[in-house]
Amino acid sequence: MKNKNEQAQQVLNIIQCTPELMVILHAITDQHLKQGALAAGSIRNTVWQVLSHQPVQLSSDIDVVFFDPKRPYEDNFTIQAQLTKQLPQYEWQVKNEVYMNTHNFTDMPPFTSVTDAIGHFVETPTCVGAYLDDSSQLRLIAPHGVADLLSFVCRPVPAYQQDAAHLAIFKQRMAEKQWQQKWSQLVISTH
Repeated sequence: MKNKNEQAQQVLNIIQCTPELMVILHAITDQHLKQGALAAGSIRNTVWQVLSHQPVQLSSDIDVVFFDPKRPYEDNFTIQAQLTKQLPQYEWQVKNEVYMNTHNFTDMPPFTSVTDAIGHFVETPTCVGAYLDDSSQLRLIAPHGVADLLSFVCRPVPAYQQDAAHLAIFKQRMAEKQWQQKWSQLVISTH
């Protein structure tokens, strides 16, 4: 089994070898967003497709996250429109994570950063992000590591294991997403 650094590097290599993701990352960088990153499904699905020897197809939303308390919620739509104008072939979803802590539950404490927000995405293999730093070096955000992502294990993050209401959201997502139809080796676990 690879160590955490080797696992992270494997994910970074997959992203770097996927030209579409690199174009998207440059487009996100051009927006000059505080803690701006590509996150969630685009990375997760690409990794699973590569590891399954499937053609890489960006079929889900392109999730862009950032963290800027000085920007109003409505700026999400402005940024989304700018990205759509630049790369209209993608369905963009832009979220300032400052406002997203109450997305599923109203009693969730405010997020403190993009990393904190990504760590609260519902399932572990989705808790991944990437961005280009000031030197255009590709960086990974993986608050729960990438072992589950690389091993095709899908489990709720600790915040979604705390009670039946939280676990129900995980179970509903699994039922809706039907990921095992695309990736038969995927193991879904509730803990």
